[in-house]
Amino acid sequence: MASQTTKILQQFETGKLESKGCYKHLNDYERHQLALLWGELLARFDVPVEDLVGANNALIKITDFGITESEMTSSKQKGVVYNGCKYGETVQDKVGSPVVPLPYSDICKDNTLGSYIWETFREDVPDTLVLRFLRARKWDVDSALDMILTAVKWRFANNIDELIYYGESLNEASLMYKGTSFVHGLDKLGNPVIWAPSFRHYQKDQSFTQAKRYLIYIMETVRPMLRYPNERVCLIMDLTDHSNANMDWPFTKMFLKLLEAYYPECLAVCIVYNGPWWFSGVFKLISPLIDTAVAQKIQFAKNADGLSKFIDKNQILKIRGGNNTYEYTYVLPDPKENAMMADTDGKKAALEARNQAAQKLTQATKDWVAATKEADKFRSNVKHLQDKDSAETLSSDSATPDRTSSETRAKEAYNKEMALAHHRDECQEEFAQAARKLDFYTRARNIYNRLGVFDGQVADWSKIQNS
Repeated sequence: MASQTTKILQQFETGKLESKGCYKHLNDYERHQLALLWGELLARFDVPVEDLVGANNALIKITDFGITESEMTSSKQKGVVYNGCKYGETVQDKVGSPVVPLPYSDICKDNTLGSYIWETFREDVPDTLVLRFLRARKWDVDSALDMILTAVKWRFANNIDELIYYGESLNEASLMYKGTSFVHGLDKLGNPVIWAPSFRHYQKDQSFTQAKRYLIYIMETVRPMLRYPNERVCLIMDLTDHSNANMDWPFTKMFLKLLEAYYPECLAVCIVYNGPWWFSGVFKLISPLIDTAVAQKIQFAKNADGLSKFIDKNQILKIRGGNNTYEYTYVLPDPKENAMMADTDGKKAALEARNQAAQKLTQATKDWVAATKEADKFRSNVKHLQDKDSAETLSSDSATPDRTSSETRAKEAYNKEMALAHHRDECQEEFAQAARKLDFYTRARNIYNRLGVFDGQVADWSKIQNS
């Protein structure tokens, strides 16, 4: 763990983003494992999501958060919770009229993996997401397959696309006004920064269902802001003024499970900031729950100087010792801001374009996977002949004609494999662009749209930096 922690620090010290094993930064072995995983996914494209089986032909099962019923239903605050917001009152209740003009309708053609997987990818370049699972499972294809299929099934069972569709409107209003988590600025590597001031969070202020919805909403809101080469976020667990009253074990367990199982490799670094003297004891209790890959990314900072190892002073909030004067203030939606979502003709055209891009990418992926398997055969044959030559103590200049011919064919097969991989990358980019256009019809606008920070393509924090 120490070496990995050191590597993370070195990234920020040098300003050089670690991209090994990420999209466009694969070696031959990693590309090969990616092709094998895609082959397994393609083989299941006709299977209903509910019936998916993993590498050992066992039915994929969704694991729970390890939270008891009593933890989820502990005593709650009644009446006004925060700033005039009542317990259970949603953002739409505050607005007073529907924020989203049309009810949610599933855009999948059917419930098969081949249809629903595109909703899982959404605006991502598909390999960006698939590679997260491979890295999380150290390039073991079988383990990565089970992991990604579990995540797909979890999203399907929990209607994550419906949550994205309604966005803030069905969130608990008090959570939005508090800003228990919000995105603002970039770290030194260009990753979006999520601030999580824990002193604003109380378990009694909302139901577990709303806490879960809010947490997933935050993750899915920042996700479209991630653009190559920045695939991860910088999370600041701000423990300033944190007390025992702010501890929420169900929320903590859920957060850690989401990071480990359903949003792997999304974290660049987690900075525990300004923890109270007694927090080390609490951290020891939490540590066994933390996935190893997540634990390696945890750093501690006591003050602004500690934060400045990871974030420039002009990006650090002034209330935390930096130069940025931004203060989180929630802005209610305008009922008219989602009018585009009512344009059924526009949505139909965007969906058709996305589906065509998905079909094109599917075929390109099939061709690439087949070429990789073919190249494997030639590589295996060359290795066999090389071993045979070695056993017969032949010199390299006296190689058999069979070996020379096999080496030539292996090289040709590899070149074909790489050409198809390049074509497939172009198809992936086309898919992502088509999906981003569809997103305007399937995702309610959020506070970052209203503040002018995010236009659906690129986040521009200078709009509200105020440094």
